[in-house]
Amino acid sequence: MTDAPPPFSGNGPGPFSALLGFRVVQADEERAVLEVEPRPEHLNGGGIVHGGYLSALLDTATGHAIHARLPAGVPAPHVQLTVQYVRAALPGETLVCEARAVNVGRRIGSTEAEVHQGGRVIARAVASHAVLG
Repeated sequence: MTDAPPPFSGNGPGPFSALLGFRVVQADEERAVLEVEPRPEHLNGGGIVHGGYLSALLDTATGHAIHARLPAGVPAPHVQLTVQYVRAALPGETLVCEARAVNVGRRIGSTEAEVHQGGRVIARAVASHAVLG
């Protein structure tokens, strides 16, 4: 039997996000900003960044935004994530994802995020989180 991973601390990208190459640039009460350079293994068969990769980036950024507004150790898993893909993301250029917590209540938190590449919106998301603390 393996040990369970430590609870999310809000610091660093976490093991899954680290595997995907995400870097946390900022995570505070105002916003969360993540950056990543998509690699060839993050592309779909058409040669553009896979939508699931973009979704994971949005998911991670909104998670950091909500956790920055909660006491340390309070879990707030996603219960809903809606993604709108605006245009294709291309390899070889940094993706920047900025998220913010719109509202954090006792039971539900709401977040929003956008992914940009070269100053253009690539995708956006809204998410809800269950506040479990």
